[in-house]
Amino acid sequence: MEPDVSIETGAMIRVAVLPIGHIPAQLLRDYTGMLLRHHTIALSAVSSFYTEHQKSPFAHQPWDSGSLRFRFVIGGCPPSPWEDFQSNRKILAVIGICHCPSSPDLDSVTDQFSSACKGYSSALVQRCFAFCPSDSQLEDGNKKEGNLILFPPADHQTQEFHLNTMMQDIAASLLMEFEKWVLKAESAGTILKTPLDSQASLSSEEVYF
Repeated sequence: MEPDVSIETGAMIRVAVLPIGHIPAQLLRDYTGMLLRHHTIALSAVSSFYTEHQKSPFAHQPWDSGSLRFRFVIGGCPPSPWEDFQSNRKILAVIGICHCPSSPDLDSVTDQFSSACKGYSSALVQRCFAFCPSDSQLEDGNKKEGNLILFPPADHQTQEFHLNTMMQDIAASLLMEFEKWVLKAESAGTILKTPLDSQASLSSEEVYF
């Protein structure tokens, strides 16, 4: 068994955490350390961000007691050849970490983040957290639409609260994407393949569900 795989990790949502632009190593450790504390988001906390589909398959979820659990992969990782067979191995969200004083050009930050996300085709949600923007960057960033989230300079407690709110937003966005998965799922014609299947044997060993 792989050393990092267990029943618990199989229930976690993998999130790639990527440094974007130039960021001092100590600040990157501080920001990722702050992010790691938000590895569990209660379902009851996402209601203000969550818009339920009319035919939601999650209508009977334990909203009062359930939670979403995240497994943060710092620095990202290459796609696993087992992703299609074991969905828990997929990177389902990407979070960029940016230090605005070290990366003053927000257009460049946005482009770099978009480029980094291309390596994670399975990701359903992308957000770039940009910390400590200047007044001009705040004004510029507020005019932009997309996945750039600015964290204005503040004390540690305020930043923690802001980060927790953004993780609740990510959790709600993932839930809505999972709804789409279930509603669009087809009951027939799915071919189950693993990396161990040889091309020669697929024709005789394909399994349909």
